[in-house]
Amino acid sequence: MTASASPDPQLLSCAIAGGYAGRWARAQVRRAEAEGAAVEPSPAWFVDAFAGADLQRAAIRGAAVEAGAIASVRAMADTVDGIRVVLADEDPGLLARLEDELERMGMAGRVRRTRDVASIAPGEIGLVESSFVALAAGLADAMGDSAALVRLAPLSARALPWTALRPIASRAETELLLRFPAEDFHKQARVSGPIADFPPNIRRLVEGCSALLGDGRHVWLAAWRDAVRRAGADAAVDDVVDRYRELIVGAGEGRIVRAQRLGSGAEAIHLLLATSSPAHVLELNGAIADGGADPLPPASPAADPEPEPEPEVVEPPIALDLFPVPPPPVEPKPRGPDLRAVADDLHARHCGSLVTYPDLLATLSDSGLTPEQVQEALAILKRAGRAAYRSLDAADAEIDFLLEPAAPPPPRKKKPRKAAPGELGLFDLPDDA
Repeated sequence: MTASASPDPQLLSCAIAGGYAGRWARAQVRRAEAEGAAVEPSPAWFVDAFAGADLQRAAIRGAAVEAGAIASVRAMADTVDGIRVVLADEDPGLLARLEDELERMGMAGRVRRTRDVASIAPGEIGLVESSFVALAAGLADAMGDSAALVRLAPLSARALPWTALRPIASRAETELLLRFPAEDFHKQARVSGPIADFPPNIRRLVEGCSALLGDGRHVWLAAWRDAVRRAGADAAVDDVVDRYRELIVGAGEGRIVRAQRLGSGAEAIHLLLATSSPAHVLELNGAIADGGADPLPPASPAADPEPEPEPEVVEPPIALDLFPVPPPPVEPKPRGPDLRAVADDLHARHCGSLVTYPDLLATLSDSGLTPEQVQEALAILKRAGRAAYRSLDAADAEIDFLLEPAAPPPPRKKKPRKAAPGELGLFDLPDDA
């Protein structure tokens, strides 16, 4: 009998997100019924803070996928009347695709575009154009003491800084279903040397990984390099995921965090579930089994497979301890935003467009950026040849966000200075020579 092919990790992770969301929503219904009329239940929240990321990953691979956000809404269809749904993404094009999918599902009447998360009513599906950092603070306040399931599947590590996630991760009533951005760790696994000597793209990856781990001093990097050298990038990523799991465990009292790896090698996907309910870990196992993967075994010595005798192995397996002592929590530095990251974000949003400066400031009104910071970010793009403009002082000033970097202007040729009357040139001979 031919063994069936292993499920694709990307497709499986989206299916598991939908399966778990459905199980979680039904658990909220059972909970409300158990509390009865004595306590009026507060409507629960389902949030996918990177709702379009699955579509973008699928486009890069040239594959088709039902985004985890859509799979989740489909699985919660019978219970959605009592749930506030937030689908957020900073790419308006991806939000438009999600809106089309919801319309095909017959959910168009529930969909509403909004920037005010707190205004979303039970039964509504709010489409919010926002980055996670901008969304996080208002989201935690809006959810209050309500039960919530927050799915996080970022495209990059820097999109999910620990300083923004910690207030949400510490809430006892909030569950996290998180897809760890291991790709950013694999991309810089072979790079060595000081951070200052890294190429700009690799330096941004490392800084993003540090932000994800809440380690502004890059303490993790030396241990990561040693782990990669001794056991390879795959094993080192497993240890980083375990370190991240411990970080979430420490965010709130009574937090249970379970990890599941789908697939192997650089294509593996790591899912983490943070919950305060042991029963919900079993629900995750059920969603994993429904998707066609092996569920996570109990965390006990008896669950470990018995090692086969390996007489030819001279050295025992290396026991990696990537983070023997958890780094101290890093207080946010009293400095402004990363203007290079702001510049990259502006270029990604408006690439190929001609935008007036007042309109650009209007789109950034909720970002917390000052006009001076926006001007500095634009200056970074201009120096790199990625944007062109003359002056931002005029009321109708326009910025051209270039598709291709502009070639640097040719060096100006100096005009030869004319010799003064009676002055000898370089090759002139004096009259008496």
